[in-house]
Amino acid sequence: MKNNNVNEKDTAKKVQLKRRLKYGGLSVALSAVVIAVVIIANVIFTSVIRNNNLYVDLTNSGLFTLSNEARDYLKQVKAPITIKFAVPLDTIRSNSQLFMVYLTATQFSKASTEEDKNDEIPDIKVEYFDSYKYPAQFEKYKQLASSTEWQSSNVIIESTYEAENGEEAALPLVYSINSFFTTSDGKTVGFNGERRFLLAFLQLAGVEQPVVVFTTGHGEPIGTVPNDENNQYKDFINMFEELGFKIRYSDLTREDLDPDCRLIVILDPQRDFIGKELDSLDGVSELDKVASFVSHYGSIMVFLGPTGYEYTNLSHYLEEWGVKIQTTYTIEDSVNTLSSDNRSFSVVYTKDGLGASVQQNYRNLRTKFEHAAPVQILFSEKSETMSMNITSSFRTSPQAKAYASETDVLTPSDIGKADGFDLFVVSSKLKYKDNEDYYSYVLTCGCPEMLKYCNSQAYANRGILNVMLTRIPLLKMPVDIDYKSLENYGLTSVTSNAVRGWTIVLAVAMPIVTLGVGTFVVVRRKRH
Repeated sequence: MKNNNVNEKDTAKKVQLKRRLKYGGLSVALSAVVIAVVIIANVIFTSVIRNNNLYVDLTNSGLFTLSNEARDYLKQVKAPITIKFAVPLDTIRSNSQLFMVYLTATQFSKASTEEDKNDEIPDIKVEYFDSYKYPAQFEKYKQLASSTEWQSSNVIIESTYEAENGEEAALPLVYSINSFFTTSDGKTVGFNGERRFLLAFLQLAGVEQPVVVFTTGHGEPIGTVPNDENNQYKDFINMFEELGFKIRYSDLTREDLDPDCRLIVILDPQRDFIGKELDSLDGVSELDKVASFVSHYGSIMVFLGPTGYEYTNLSHYLEEWGVKIQTTYTIEDSVNTLSSDNRSFSVVYTKDGLGASVQQNYRNLRTKFEHAAPVQILFSEKSETMSMNITSSFRTSPQAKAYASETDVLTPSDIGKADGFDLFVVSSKLKYKDNEDYYSYVLTCGCPEMLKYCNSQAYANRGILNVMLTRIPLLKMPVDIDYKSLENYGLTSVTSNAVRGWTIVLAVAMPIVTLGVGTFVVVRRKRH
């Protein structure tokens, strides 16, 4: 009887063990199948996304989304465009910066084909090759760049556009990867791919590239060329190149203005300009040239700080536009101060007029001024009858004071201002020609130092300067498209090895860990 009971118990245990093994094995097999399906689905899904560029832009600044402004400029493109990368697609994807440029190129291509329902834009194609494997295809492009500039990461943009006079299409344009990014103090701070591509498209389409002239010959601390090491305003001047301007330096006592000039910048001169009262020996008047340029619908920007020097001739000219820079005084604003001596401060934004419109989208940020002189607005009956409009963009607090010496102190009320010293003034004059409205602009700033912060992410200086340029009647150039900030993304610090490492962790390591945990649970269940 005992033996029968023992046998029955043994049989029951064996049956139970078989069941556990059966269901445990099914559990392990099912877990393995689910994990395999997940991995395979992930590979297929990733492949579909990569091959069709089905990415979703989750960045705050829209890094990977084509702006509406860019789409509007595309309508000026007159012939098909081809964007070529000199490396295969896998190499593009392994380089974070090059991949960012590639994604923007594909956005332009999509906008000109799939989204162009009315066929208003010629097709834009994106191609990629291996310049090492097929060097002959890139030989002509290498000749367009010096031997030190050609890199496999270069981007080529070309078009078949021909001008109306029968001239051949423009030569292809070759850009380095760095030209698609904005740097400040050696650090990459922004991506300007949209604007770089649009400038190339418009140039290939024969759209005139405007010229900005920086005056020289008065001790301006800008060197002799934009990239001169003695140029104290390099970031500001390079900003114009990024915006699509040709940059020219000009000594107006020796040469005339470039005929394509659309803007003159007088930047921190240390000596006065030659005017009618102080003609040079050969009878050249610099200010006559400036006045003639402005009268033909040109515009100028004047940045003149507290030098302690009276600019008689330049001041007389600016007074015709209703402004005067008090260059013998230095402002101290203890209310909005950013420094111990109160000479570095954040500005107060004005609320009305054209001057206020250029900063209305930046009032949540600070604009920094340093070592500034008051800009006095001179309203008169004459200015009203000449259809002139004068408005301020920035001013100090009402409590600010300006010092020429310890005893020579100026307050806002001394020049008829109750709400603070004006710092940046926009003067515009309306003229009529052939029943058309034309404007000339004079932008006057008492603080050249504010330009040294035009690439700082902490202040709104650059953005506001960009908007000011959109108010000047230039040619149709994308000056209103600024770079997109990279500050919060750290894209330049992500290496290819890091990307591969995270891919392995997410696609391989995690499923293996899951499988191990599942096996452990099954084994534990068997033992109990």
